[in-house]
Amino acid sequence: MGKETIISCKDIQEKVKELVITANTHLPEDVFFSIRDAAEKESQNARLVLDILLDNAIYARKTGLPICQDTGIDVVFVEIGTDISVKGDLIEAVNKGVSLATREGFLRASVCDPVTRKNTGDNTPSVVHIDLKKGDELKISVLPKGCGSENMSGLKMLPPSSGLDGVIDFVVQRVKEAGPNPCPPGVIGVGIGGTMEMATLLSKKALLRPLKKRHPDEKVARIEDELFEKINWLGVGPQGLGGNTTTLGVAVETFPCHIASLPVSVNIQCHAARRAVSVFKNGAWQDEEMDFSKEIESKGEKIDFSGAKRLTFPCDKNAFKNLFAGDWVLISGTIFTARDQTHKRIVDILKKGESLPFDPKGQLIYYVGPSPAPHGMVIGSAGPTTSYRMDAYTPAILSAGISAVMGKGQRSQDVRDTLKKYGAIYLATIGGAGAYLSKTVKRAKMIAFKDLGPEALFELEVENLPAIVINDIKGNDFYEKVRHQ
Repeated sequence: MGKETIISCKDIQEKVKELVITANTHLPEDVFFSIRDAAEKESQNARLVLDILLDNAIYARKTGLPICQDTGIDVVFVEIGTDISVKGDLIEAVNKGVSLATREGFLRASVCDPVTRKNTGDNTPSVVHIDLKKGDELKISVLPKGCGSENMSGLKMLPPSSGLDGVIDFVVQRVKEAGPNPCPPGVIGVGIGGTMEMATLLSKKALLRPLKKRHPDEKVARIEDELFEKINWLGVGPQGLGGNTTTLGVAVETFPCHIASLPVSVNIQCHAARRAVSVFKNGAWQDEEMDFSKEIESKGEKIDFSGAKRLTFPCDKNAFKNLFAGDWVLISGTIFTARDQTHKRIVDILKKGESLPFDPKGQLIYYVGPSPAPHGMVIGSAGPTTSYRMDAYTPAILSAGISAVMGKGQRSQDVRDTLKKYGAIYLATIGGAGAYLSKTVKRAKMIAFKDLGPEALFELEVENLPAIVINDIKGNDFYEKVRHQ
């Protein structure tokens, strides 16, 4: 028997901290180059979005800002060799590492109690999966999972008679229904087999596999290829604005299942396919290579908004008469932020007939919860959250005088009808580009609901924040137009 390798939980804690910060600020090079390659083949709208995502990744590395303000709930996979001894509480060490990374990396605290919705304040507890392996190595893989994409995932218990055609149909349909909500183009993780919980775990693990690395089993690899082709044929495109790139890659993992079932799970990952991996081997940590800084130049100067129209808030709704679904705009002036809990409080105030903490007339509400501002910066990453979660509150918000709302993803028919009723518009800006969008924020001030943390009500002064008109005052919907092209 070989000599037992001992590793302290202090070492694990520090490595987890480092990996969480790295994953949130350094887009993996395979993802970066896949986006770059896709941009070179895309049409105008899609290429513009992809160029912004590239600039965002470069700016995040340069500044240390998170790629996306939703720094996610951390899923941590730990593979422990049977010849390794861990001194201390492994789970506690992982969570301490996550907590330290959240504070020291200026990451957004997004984890809350599922019943009370009270924020835990430091992104813990994380979701930890532990596997035992033969040998004397310890591998830690960190996967920060934003929930704009996580919420679009799905599970189906198919009968065996559905076969692989049924599996493929379910995966493609799930991506089609998700549309713009999970910030495409992303990565599609698929789990086939096992049991209900095993299929979902397989689909999550699949997201750790680098792009272009096919499954070693040729039969499974062919399923990946077929899914990749069919998903990109959907035409959803970057941010749901149309194009040939709906996914950057598909990874399938399988496990034997019962003769009576065929479980299939889809775990959708956004374009910010963040991950960081390190292996403790021969007494030292070996990190997965992630450095492309010497091989790439910023594309920022190539982002062309020359055809965009300009909007300054607050503004009269007459400013929207010549805006049409599909128009790009550059937004300047004063706007306000609000997410789920802030919307609930605003609507409660309106129901009581009380005054809001800001004047809503002619204003824009931006669905964003920024990450904390690092020292010397106005704001942290400040990209949009998924808009449908605000659908229940939007009619009341619009009735109070709000003239425009902005986030990402599609809206319900009720919201679209209400927008038309009030002559208001819905805009979408670039999901997952929080670092890039932070450059447009010149001033940020919290004005209400401090206890909600990242969901508090902020007043922002912005300059040339790019967005696209999804719903114009005539009731047109750009996502619908893309779907029917």
